Amino acid sequence: MKRILLSISLTLLALSAGAQDMYDALPFAQNNYYGTARSVALGNAVTALGGDLGMVGINPAGSAVNDFWQFSITPALLFQSTDTRWSADGSENFGSPYRTSHTKFNVPNCGLNIVFYSDDDQSVLKYVTTGFVVNTVNTYLDYSYAHGSNNRTSYLGNLAGGVLGSSPGVWNDRLYTAYLGGQISEFGPDGSCRYSGANQMVAPSEAYAYVPGELSQASELVRYGSMSDVILNIGFNMSDKFYFGFNLGLPVSTFNRVDSFSEMAGSPVAFPVNLLDKDGKHIGREGEPTTYYKSSFSEFRLVSQVSGIYGKFGFIWLPVAGLRVGAAIQSPSFLTVDESYKYTATTTYEDKKYDGNDEYRDGDIYNLRTPYKVNAGIAYALGVNGLLSVDYEMADYSVMKFSDPEVNFINSGGSDWMSWENRRMKQFLGVSHSLRAGLEIKPTPELAVRAGYGFITSQERYATDARTGYMVYAESWAGPDQELKDFRYFNDVTHSFSLGLGYYSHGSFFADAAVRLTKYPASPVAPYYFADYDVFDKDGKLLDVGMPYYTRDRRIVDLLLTIGWRF
Repeated sequence: MKRILLSISLTLLALSAGAQDMYDALPFAQNNYYGTARSVALGNAVTALGGDLGMVGINPAGSAVNDFWQFSITPALLFQSTDTRWSADGSENFGSPYRTSHTKFNVPNCGLNIVFYSDDDQSVLKYVTTGFVVNTVNTYLDYSYAHGSNNRTSYLGNLAGGVLGSSPGVWNDRLYTAYLGGQISEFGPDGSCRYSGANQMVAPSEAYAYVPGELSQASELVRYGSMSDVILNIGFNMSDKFYFGFNLGLPVSTFNRVDSFSEMAGSPVAFPVNLLDKDGKHIGREGEPTTYYKSSFSEFRLVSQVSGIYGKFGFIWLPVAGLRVGAAIQSPSFLTVDESYKYTATTTYEDKKYDGNDEYRDGDIYNLRTPYKVNAGIAYALGVNGLLSVDYEMADYSVMKFSDPEVNFINSGGSDWMSWENRRMKQFLGVSHSLRAGLEIKPTPELAVRAGYGFITSQERYATDARTGYMVYAESWAGPDQELKDFRYFNDVTHSFSLGLGYYSHGSFFADAAVRLTKYPASPVAPYYFADYDVFDKDGKLLDVGMPYYTRDRRIVDLLLTIGWRF
């Protein structure tokens, strides 16, 4: 009974869903700081340090620590790899790991800092700094591919089973595109609202449909793009003891997402199909022409252009020699997201005249309010040849909200999907915590050796249904009428490890290098559109079988080189 209820709730949600949901919003709200090679090598535990253009985005007061002008630029190479392991029936019976790799060039930091000195030697205000910095705060580098074989369920059967006897006139655009692309077909009398997938066999009694042979299945997920902050900074030095600063941040992003699923008949003759051609005539019944299913392909593409604004205030205080304390608070970002998306459905047969293909294109513009962020740090000088720094940061994702551009950024009102997603985010998103640490040792005045570590906890949580005792996740939430209790966070932690070197010339030139490994938590992917559907064998027996899923283990290695001049 639990399985059926979950399927129905997810089906009703999918029938009304648009392209946007909390998972589309999260990439624009999360930070995975880059900056200069020095800040990355120190694990970005730099709230109390300052003096580096990569640190200005974390604490605006950092620009006021040094009394010289500086310019720096940081090119970088990013290497991403993901290992996937496929399970055809949702069990722990996984196949062998399959690795996907991708490389990207990026420039995660570039900036200029200018100093205006006070004319009064007795003034508490020693100087004012202004700066222009572009800092990458997140990169969307995620490529994975998983594949396996299946002879009991199919993606197309899942689409057909998930519509629950409704007619195409009430289906959402994704399902209707699959229908027009030949992936779903009605069987039984016209208007019966009983559907099979193009790679299912319909029983002679027309009571059920089943997968008649072996299918090769493959799922591909691709995410690429980045989020960068264009920062206008001003900083103040008060008696070389207290520094404070302000940032006006202008986040900009291009985010690309591709989700695709393909199926191919291991032996086409095992898949004689029963479908309707474009003229409404049956194909595959006794005495009528027969063709054989070969393959199908479903793809969803999303392109999002993001721009926005936020403010940030920070300070650094030197209470005693060798000790620094810093903190900063960032307002929510108010983003405008302009997105376009396309869904494609393709089906091929041995007789090409029955091939199907259709696509649906649309777009939307909406506003998104992201979390506020608070960070604090402490740093201690290890004599004249080193330092140790520790940072803590938190962000409350439950305050995220979609809104209509025709209303305003603050108002959460808008269309039905906005109201639904705002409630879902408030329930199933919470506070994420981050701890970062960095160590720097200078064996000579010209050379610095650095190391860093950091972790970030998950912002997503789940709960228990107060009536049934079942676990309730964001994807399976039935709505405000479902009473929830015992909220718990997922035990998903992202770890990062970094090393670096720095060189300081006797003139104005300096250079830093860093390497960082980021290890993301293993994550499951359920590639079918619906959570479940009733699965039959060729004899009409209802099978207790799960849908395919696979696990993903993802890593990114960053190589950064910063070159700069101080003058």
